[in-house]
Amino acid sequence: MEKISLIVEGGGMRGLYAAGVMDCFIRENLYWNNIYGVSAGACHALSYVSKQFDRSRRVTVDYVRNKKYSGLYCLLRYGTYFGYKYIFHEIPEKEAVDWDTFFKNQNEDRKFFITVTNAQTGKPAYINPKTKEDVLWWLQASSSLPIIGKPVSIDGELWFDGGISDSIPILQAQKDGHTKHIIILTQPQGYQKKPVSSQTETMLKFMYKKYPALIKTNLERWQKYNQTLQHIEELEKQQKAFVFRPSQEVVVDRLSKDKVAIQKLYEAGYQDACNKLQDLLNFTNK
Repeated sequence: MEKISLIVEGGGMRGLYAAGVMDCFIRENLYWNNIYGVSAGACHALSYVSKQFDRSRRVTVDYVRNKKYSGLYCLLRYGTYFGYKYIFHEIPEKEAVDWDTFFKNQNEDRKFFITVTNAQTGKPAYINPKTKEDVLWWLQASSSLPIIGKPVSIDGELWFDGGISDSIPILQAQKDGHTKHIIILTQPQGYQKKPVSSQTETMLKFMYKKYPALIKTNLERWQKYNQTLQHIEELEKQQKAFVFRPSQEVVVDRLSKDKVAIQKLYEAGYQDACNKLQDLLNFTNK
């Protein structure tokens, strides 16, 4: 039996594109094998695995303007741009996750992996949490960017955003035995990541001087990212990957608080998925 993975890129508020795509999947009850989420992509994949249509949109669009979500208030109170306690431990109390469905929807053939970066080694890890508390803590870790965020301590180790070390974990999906891949990217066709600015490099070297491997991973990220995109394009040509990308220019940046723009990006993802649904079904032989 051919194994098909679902890989979901992050990108902060750009992740609402992926949320829209996955809501189309929920509507059609489309599930395959392992799901690999990164940062915001992992957060939205939570609602996909729990089969909760529209939850990802609500927990972002309906709360993003709250001062406890992100911005100056969070910087002054917590020292981070995002209010991680609010996002990962208060909002889920208001917008409940269907944990029973979340865990029942996983089995020997389908697991949900959250991608994180180890601060000490700078290497990625792919975590399949077994309790709801662990899910939320690992999602927080996967979304904790250097400089504007703080690492999350779990099991005696510090963890950062998974996108630093493996933004699009296609190689891990292949290593796990998947031969076809559905990939949701949050940047348009032709996007190439650039090296970090000299100012960012200086800040990384100052703030994380105790973690040289983490600094190295951050500085080399752009190269690995672009190489991964090239690998994905080759898989597309071989008809081993089916890729969703924003069909229009993305005007939403990682830290956006523009509810209208975020909502439109979600709708674009949903529409793109609906428009490509038959092609996707042909690809997966559903």
